Amino acid sequence: MSQTARLFIAVPVSDEVRLAAARLIAELRLSGADCKWVEPENLHLTLRFFGETPLERIPVIEHLMRRAAQRPQFEVSFGEVGAFDSWDDPQVVWVGVGSGAAGLAALADALRASAEGRPFSAHLTIGRRRSGTGWERLRAAALQAGSLESCQTVDRVVLFESRLTLRGPTYLVRGEALMGRG
Repeated sequence: MSQTARLFIAVPVSDEVRLAAARLIAELRLSGADCKWVEPENLHLTLRFFGETPLERIPVIEHLMRRAAQRPQFEVSFGEVGAFDSWDDPQVVWVGVGSGAAGLAALADALRASAEGRPFSAHLTIGRRRSGTGWERLRAAALQAGSLESCQTVDRVVLFESRLTLRGPTYLVRGEALMGRG
């Protein structure tokens, strides 16, 4: 039986975005909503989630990443706080992507993210629902917080392994491809 790892491809966020997001999360945490907030060091823009994948597939995935990265670097800006599916039934709290969303969608398409069976939506996940407690307060806090108002250059895509622990996930870099370099 082959060994597997829980894999995904993402764009890591810059230190500037990480700090801005950490401040936003701290502000939203004050709402008291029962939410599992993403640790700032784990923030990323997911392009494709593979799930449990045989380790022998990693070279194929790395090749796919190198091909997808054969495009110029581009800028992304971050915007307002939102929720999937909606604020009426929130499961995930996210920060939207403004400019650069089309570039991320093109990258996701090149990585065949549509194979996951749902349309790609560029966003930065910052929290996940635990229960329905406090969500009206969180919605009000999100409206008051406005937007993240930060941006960064997309200069690489990274293959991460997600290891689930009792303290939450830890992410290990399994490979990367720099943008604009065949």
